[in-house]
Amino acid sequence: MTRGVPNRAELHDLTPAQAAARWLACEDLDQPPYREAFAQWLAEHQDNREAWARGQRLWGVFETGEDDELIAAMARAARQAGPEPRSVIWLRLIAASLAVAVVTATLLVGVQRGWLGSRATPVQVASEESAPASLSAEGRPDYVTGRGQRSIVDLPDGTRVTLDVDSSVDVAFADGRREVRLLTGRAFFDVAHDRAHPFAVRAGGRTITALGTQFDVQRTPGAVRIVLAEGRVSVAPSLGGAGVPPIELAPGQAFSAKDGAAGVVASVDLGETLAWKQRVVEFRDQPLSEVARLLNRYTRAQIVIRDPEVAALRVNGVFKTGDVKRFGRAVSQVLPVRMIARDADTYELVSTRR
Repeated sequence: MTRGVPNRAELHDLTPAQAAARWLACEDLDQPPYREAFAQWLAEHQDNREAWARGQRLWGVFETGEDDELIAAMARAARQAGPEPRSVIWLRLIAASLAVAVVTATLLVGVQRGWLGSRATPVQVASEESAPASLSAEGRPDYVTGRGQRSIVDLPDGTRVTLDVDSSVDVAFADGRREVRLLTGRAFFDVAHDRAHPFAVRAGGRTITALGTQFDVQRTPGAVRIVLAEGRVSVAPSLGGAGVPPIELAPGQAFSAKDGAAGVVASVDLGETLAWKQRVVEFRDQPLSEVARLLNRYTRAQIVIRDPEVAALRVNGVFKTGDVKRFGRAVSQVLPVRMIARDADTYELVSTRR
């Protein structure tokens, strides 16, 4: 790691991206005097905050790629940048950043195209042999995941369904019909092509119809969100929607609607939206309370926040799910908080200002 606190004159000569890389190379960012200088740099301009968020995303490849020899080697090279002339340090850091950017871009394309879906992380895999006795009956869940559990389900037609945590689906395959109800949670559908038998997913009062495509469906209380990764889908009201034309999505578009509302279509970042499949999540200016709530879905150990001021702190960055301690270390580098273990399964985020 580099030594010494970057001074204002030095940072002024750097672009926001270069300065972010300089801060990433600091070993004791959560300790004085680094912490105060870093906080001042972040507060100076929105460009600095955005550069820091991008830098975290790149560094996240280092942190989550420890078993990959290439990524591990790049990580060591960046971490070993020492108190050398600035031109030498930046040759190292920029070279490492460019290499990581290539790896990151490859990973994001893999997420978008489904290359990594079945082997990125260990999950429970359900096959046709382990399926419920009948997938033709409708009315009860056929596949269910709990807290901290994900599942990959191979349906009889060749469609693959990736269930997120706390999710359930009801499969109804009968008389040439291919239909799935997303009862709770979230699922990613990689649909086997069959022009004669369209594949339909019902969720939140909407029916999503596809032939052969990849899309993500998420149910939250009173709302539904559909994101198309590849191919084409149409979204229509399930009931009472006579005369309402279906909405067709293009890859990279999302349809979001609250119960009873018309819904809206917007473009999304597929890498960010589908990151959950790789057990990472990205937050953009979200309150720490909301971040903790989402991360708690992925692990038995729970994060608690009792201080309203801590709960209201805003978070940007990419974090690995399922590792509470790691999240605590990461968030303490950018926010005035620290994590305290209250018992084996409870960790509290408290302010360092008191």
